[in-house]
Parts: sequence; structure tokens; C-alpha cells
Amino acid sequence: MKPPNINILFRYLISGAIAATVHFGLLISLVEFLAINPTLASTIGFIAAILVNYNLQYHWTFTSDNKRLHQVVFTRYFLVTLLTLSINTLLFWTMNETMGYQYLFSQVFATGTVLIINFIVNSKYTFNYNRLNCNYDSH
Repeated sequence: MKPPNINILFRYLISGAIAATVHFGLLISLVEFLAINPTLASTIGFIAAILVNYNLQYHWTFTSDNKRLHQVVFTRYFLVTLLTLSINTLLFWTMNETMGYQYLFSQVFATGTVLIINFIVNSKYTFNYNRLNCNYDSH
């Protein structure tokens, strides 16, 4: 198995950090200022973060300007995101509402788990342009 490209991994982590900032910012704001249920706030934050993350992943991390490819990649990304949204929500709910852990701790654990799953699935499936018989600029 070929090791991941360090530049891609670095850009992936930066993109993920930006998306996580959006996620956590919304989570905290919704819970602390609007008294929204933490699981709902986590879900809303996750959805906002994926919009930011997709654009960064597609245009910067796994760079491509191929419009036709965008349709295929977005569909794959959407499917992976449904999976990881489900994992995030289930882990968060289990830890926060069932086990009684504080909501930020629960989100940190869920985010760490989803980060690992996302990188593996997105690099092997979603943004694997070799499997799609396409070229991309890997900087």
C-alpha cells in the first residue's frame, strides 16, 4: 500500500481544522447562546462544516477544475458525509445524552473518530482520481 502524499495529508488536516472550527463554533454558539439541544447543535454544526470542508477538499486538498468530475466527486462526498454524519451524531448522542459526558468532550471524541474515517474513505474512494481515470494537480 502506497503511503499518503504528505502535501495532501497536510492540506487535508488544515482543511479539516477550518471545518472543525466552523463545527465547534456553531455547536458552542447554539448551545450556549440559543439553548439548543447539544445533539441538534452538533448536527447543525457538522452540516455547516461539511459545506466548508467539501470546497476546501475539492479545490485545494485534492485539487481539480474538472466540472464533470465535480459531479461524480460531489455525489461520492455526499454519500460518505451521510455515513460520517450518522457516526458523528450517534457517537455524540451516546456520549453526551446516554453516558452523560460534557458536550464538548463528546464532540472532540466524535470528531476524532470521524476524522480518521473521513481521511481513509475520502482518499481511497471520494477523491481517488486514479480510480476515476482522471488527472489532478497534486501540487
